[in-house]
Amino acid sequence: MSKATKFSKEEELLLNSFSADVSAQGSALFLVNSLVTSLAPVYLFYGVHHLEISDGLFVWAIAVAGATYLLTWAAKNQKHQLKHKLVLKRSQAVEREINKKYADDKKISRKEKEEHVLYRRNEVADSEATWLAIFFNNVLFFSLLLILAFFLFANLNPLINSFVSIVGAAGIVAFISTSKN
Repeated sequence: MSKATKFSKEEELLLNSFSADVSAQGSALFLVNSLVTSLAPVYLFYGVHHLEISDGLFVWAIAVAGATYLLTWAAKNQKHQLKHKLVLKRSQAVEREINKKYADDKKISRKEKEEHVLYRRNEVADSEATWLAIFFNNVLFFSLLLILAFFLFANLNPLINSFVSIVGAAGIVAFISTSKN
């Protein structure tokens, strides 16, 4: 029988930096943002097409639920991809920041400085990736929504147009988030 290997603190940090898992706080942020983003087009369709809420409530509830799920999933995918790119781009700046912060401290070893750099680099990349994923997905969702609703499906029944445009735009955003580029 093999004995379970215990990882050091820096090894666990390194493993977590490559994990696709999103923290509970990040998941909640993505969920709330996706819900608000999915609800905004309902107000647009209500105002533009003068649809009654009671007539489209069931259809809109399904569209918002589906779009919220797809946009949350897309944001998590996008964050994971962006984080690795940002870690590489921010590594030198974070290293300079940590070296400047601990320049006068003779008590801290080089290994401890490297741990601080690794932790801070992951922290910065995680934060930036979260906000960039939200921004990119929202811009893409609203752009696609406008194209679908007012150009491609403009001649459909307004209720069907709203459903197809909301879910379709969210689906395309989710599909694009799965790319490896």
